[in-house]
Amino acid sequence: MTKKQKNVLAAWIVVIIAFLGGLALANVQNKVPPVMQAIMAYFDIGYTEAGWLTSIFTIMGMVTAIPASWLLHKLGPKNIGVISLACAAVGSLIGVFSDNLALLMASRVIEGIGVGIIAVVGPAVIAMWFPPEKRGLPMGLWGSWMMASQTILFLIAGGITTAFGWQGVWWFTLGFSVLVLILYMWKVDAPGVGLANFAEAEDKEKYSFAEGFKSPSSWLLSAVGVIFTFCCFGFATYIAVYWGETFFLATTGDIELAQYEGNLWVSLMYAIEIPIVILIGWVLNRTKLHKRKYVGAVGFFLYAVILFFCFRMDAIGLLIPFIIVYPFLEGSIPTVYWTVCPSTAKSPEHAGTALGVLNVGLNIGTLLGPPLTGWMIENYGWQEATIPLAAAAVLGGILMCLVKTYDKRAQ
Repeated sequence: MTKKQKNVLAAWIVVIIAFLGGLALANVQNKVPPVMQAIMAYFDIGYTEAGWLTSIFTIMGMVTAIPASWLLHKLGPKNIGVISLACAAVGSLIGVFSDNLALLMASRVIEGIGVGIIAVVGPAVIAMWFPPEKRGLPMGLWGSWMMASQTILFLIAGGITTAFGWQGVWWFTLGFSVLVLILYMWKVDAPGVGLANFAEAEDKEKYSFAEGFKSPSSWLLSAVGVIFTFCCFGFATYIAVYWGETFFLATTGDIELAQYEGNLWVSLMYAIEIPIVILIGWVLNRTKLHKRKYVGAVGFFLYAVILFFCFRMDAIGLLIPFIIVYPFLEGSIPTVYWTVCPSTAKSPEHAGTALGVLNVGLNIGTLLGPPLTGWMIENYGWQEATIPLAAAAVLGGILMCLVKTYDKRAQ
């Protein structure tokens, strides 16, 4: 094996472990929706409060996203990744023994610290190991972290909950986080001298953290992130419940069993999305950087259409077409913004800051999407709840078109 081949292999090993780190934290983030009915019954709460369980931890995600980019430079990807995964493990452990809603909410805040950190570390590691023109495929893999998590959890959560209660899902996320923490300690780090990409231009004596905030394009992409997570988490938090109530409650006669049926369909949908986002990443590798944003913009405009119908379907025959089409539209957007984000920084050494800024937006959208969608469902009904989701997606497409990139090598 040549030195170049060894470097490529080392890069992909690091990227795969970084992806598993993202998957571990995504599991922590996504574990509420698949067991929502069980959580609501256990704590005697409604849709709005249950929505806050999905989004409350993003407050800490917002708080930690910017410091995470600074800590990345100070501590390196290995140490900061270990901190992130430790937060996931500790939060899950507290959640397992929560006997009141306040304590469970507190555990979600701790988990949110980890999510805020890993969402910066994962793509930053990819940017370290791959030049801009080669980032599409690894960023496509990274972009599937949420879909992979949703696939796994919606598939297994029903069986785990039946056997062990909702706490069983918390035990699962705890064990997975500890396993990946060990892998992080073993292999993940910045590349050796001469291999780093976004970090190679960094002069540590001249590096100014504040300069990284002066790119309007990074903030514009952050606004795109707000809109996307508002839409996708507003949708994902309730779609299994909607499908369960609409299509399966009459046949099962039990609301939790009906959601379990809905979970299986959601799991299948996100399983389809995983190879799609990787494929989109492969396509982006063959698309000039300054044109990649239009892939995301078109995805947003079409996403608006399918979101408008997501809580309006009343015929079970529409499920199969929906779960085939939806992954293409949702999957195009995060693949594009993760790939483009490092290049919205005006200089390569501030790519980490750009990722931090993006993650502030992603956390804001995650914070707002579930409770506001839940509020719309409770007060106006399922159909009306689709209107703000679809309108937001249209705005996201417009903003994506305005994003500017600065990496001249990829023009």
